[in-house]
Amino acid sequence: MSKGFRRRRIVLVRHGMTDWNRDYRFQGRTDVPLNDEGRAQAARLAARLASWPMEVVYSSPLQRALGTAQALAEPHDRTPVTLDGLAEVNFGSWEGCSVLGLKKTRPDAFGMWMRDPFFNMPPGAEDWTSIRERVASAVERILEGPQERIAIVSHGGIVRVLYAVLVGLDPHTVWRLRVHNCSVSGVEIREDGASLVFSNDDLHLRGDTEGSSLPLW
Repeated sequence: MSKGFRRRRIVLVRHGMTDWNRDYRFQGRTDVPLNDEGRAQAARLAARLASWPMEVVYSSPLQRALGTAQALAEPHDRTPVTLDGLAEVNFGSWEGCSVLGLKKTRPDAFGMWMRDPFFNMPPGAEDWTSIRERVASAVERILEGPQERIAIVSHGGIVRVLYAVLVGLDPHTVWRLRVHNCSVSGVEIREDGASLVFSNDDLHLRGDTEGSSLPLW
């Protein structure tokens, strides 16, 4: 192993539930807060990760992510570090629109988006190149630090971008992977490359954490 190389274990967390999540509305950069269910979800995940020795917590600056990150960080006596590059994808003119409404009013555009979201974005939205560049810059900033166990709290779109940036998954297909509210995914970075160890783990939301190996990972 090369001198100075540090193996990294990174947990990727999507924020807890919001009212717009419940109503299936595009949130994007709109700063919607956690609702009561989302705060309860964050508390459950924090309890599950309390014995996982996270050394640093990075977060999107949007309050639904930051509130989740603060819950995760508290048992470890950490303060989340916010990075603008972890903010959710800007969905342009679709922000605030419901999925049901778009299916009715823009069926063709919505159908194209569903088939390949990052490359069929709505008017006024970010394009893939811009999204990837800012997320990659955030990852570079994170990996410059000495910490080996890292938590990143972000959004459904950005967790998928992180899969592409960290592990090299195909951005044309990565949206097919589910990322539930307050789920956790694990990426391990070794000298020979990175791997997605687990994804969309939400056992804590179902009261089923018996035998979970996450704290030992």
